[in-house]
Amino acid sequence: MKKLLFIFVFTAGLLQPVYAQLNSAFSQRLDNVFDSVCNRFKIKGATAAIVVPGQGIWERAHGISHPGSPITTDMYMGIGSNTKTYFAVLMLKLQEQGKLDLDDTIGQWVQHPNIPGTITIRQLLNHTSGLYSYTDNPGFDNYIFPDFTRIWPPDSVLNLVEVPNAAPGGAWEYSNTNYLVAGLIVRSVTGKTIQQALRDEILTPHGLTETYFFPHETPPGTVPHSWSGNLSVNGSLEDLVATYSYSHNAMFSLASAAGAIMATAKDNALFWDKLMAGQILNSSSMTEFETLVPISMGQGYGLGVFKLNSFNGRTIVTHGGTNFGFINENLHEKVSGVSIAMLTNQDSISNSVLLGGCIAALHKVTIQYTDTRDIIYRHDDIYVWPNPARDELFIDIINSDFAQQAVIYDMLGRQMLANGLQAGQNRLSLSNISSGTYILNVLNGDNTVHRQKIQIIH
Repeated sequence: MKKLLFIFVFTAGLLQPVYAQLNSAFSQRLDNVFDSVCNRFKIKGATAAIVVPGQGIWERAHGISHPGSPITTDMYMGIGSNTKTYFAVLMLKLQEQGKLDLDDTIGQWVQHPNIPGTITIRQLLNHTSGLYSYTDNPGFDNYIFPDFTRIWPPDSVLNLVEVPNAAPGGAWEYSNTNYLVAGLIVRSVTGKTIQQALRDEILTPHGLTETYFFPHETPPGTVPHSWSGNLSVNGSLEDLVATYSYSHNAMFSLASAAGAIMATAKDNALFWDKLMAGQILNSSSMTEFETLVPISMGQGYGLGVFKLNSFNGRTIVTHGGTNFGFINENLHEKVSGVSIAMLTNQDSISNSVLLGGCIAALHKVTIQYTDTRDIIYRHDDIYVWPNPARDELFIDIINSDFAQQAVIYDMLGRQMLANGLQAGQNRLSLSNISSGTYILNVLNGDNTVHRQKIQIIH
């Protein structure tokens, strides 16, 4: 049996949005592109979903679970390390409630000879703890074989943690141990199981009914067969369920808060849409969420999130993941507000291909279609004029309950202006903004209630 090499990696309000179907031309174009990229990269099976604020949601499935059983959009797949984003958000939520502080040291909750108690929660979440990643341990495979069905409690996985790679607070280094420990802290702080805390604080309040912490929670729908080359002698793709009677229990319980979520593509895209629209965390928490540790030119890592400054000419936040037999990527793009998720039931396609090939192609379609409308997401009590504008832009607010702030972004997602709003006519000076195309977001608290493309001509 070939040694399994397993890493959870990135290889990435008042008005509730209405999730109707996208218009037929938009949907058909996405269908065609999705099928094309899946065929091009020989993807065994995949589902994808896109949320476009103010327009609707798109879903698509491609390929098979196993011969005679096609993939459908309601199937559940592992999202791997995208799980980390959920738990970073959960930690921020607990901080909002005063149950912890991200700058607390972890020694009060976790005592282990290879886990320094001086590490802070923040250092866990942004991968600057210096901790050794337990999935790198040569003995990791022994926890999976010979019993795929065994469910490992998270405390027992700590036995795989070896001496730290570096002192806390140093350079960024991705480590699954960070989020394994974060899950244990969640359990201690809340007095609940890890899965119950996630459900009570994030999933249930925000209607994410197709997301489960496996194997401690069992999805009510179908989990497709997984395909991998990790167990075959020659690396060929095999149906793990048909060939080995494979169960995900051992692997997912070992992953824990570092990678144990199963979800549908739609629920994953909805999570990113709600999160980035300010519906889950307050503005202060969102600032912390997106405070970056530099990784490389144009790329950084916040709290459970990567940020890329140039993706089809736009800035995105993203996190992908790999689990045995599954691979996932997703993104949220700030200018258009589009969120995209794609899940596959195989692990032979790299995260970089999934994001840079498949999702990038879908994102290009959304740019084409969202940019054809000046008003992307409209509220009838908000009027913006003139457009194009020269030195001033006026925003007329019929009801102050529906608008509190105007924010203008450039097409790379950089904030150019933020201005408070009140009922009546509001005047915004554009003298410090260069000529060009911009996106105006009108906010009520943390929720976007109106989004519009504007032209500035000096």
